[in-house]
Amino acid sequence: MRSEKDGQIIRTADASQLPFTVGEQFTKEGQELILKITNYNKSDIKASISTKEKDFNIRFNQIKLPNGEYDGPFGRDIFYQMAGKGEVWLIIGKSNMASGNTKGSFSVSVE
Repeated sequence: MRSEKDGQIIRTADASQLPFTVGEQFTKEGQELILKITNYNKSDIKASISTKEKDFNIRFNQIKLPNGEYDGPFGRDIFYQMAGKGEVWLIIGKSNMASGNTKGSFSVSVE
């Protein structure tokens, strides 16, 4: 499932589909992708962002855990020990601490 509102792209997938890779594209400044994974019940999560774009400023900004807590920022790869089961959000966008292009195509692989 995919929706877009106010620069946020929201994609939802069920954990039963893992592992998976989703392709996405930022076409405007300041966009972010929220990848919501429902029914997550593993003890950890591993994900990575890949792109063919040169000088692409993109990273995992935050993870939202099933208990509602947030952690981050991270880089283009994340390996996180999970506490609890439920919905996990991976929030992807630009790093305010780095420069570079914020528009382009990328993919996110989750296992």
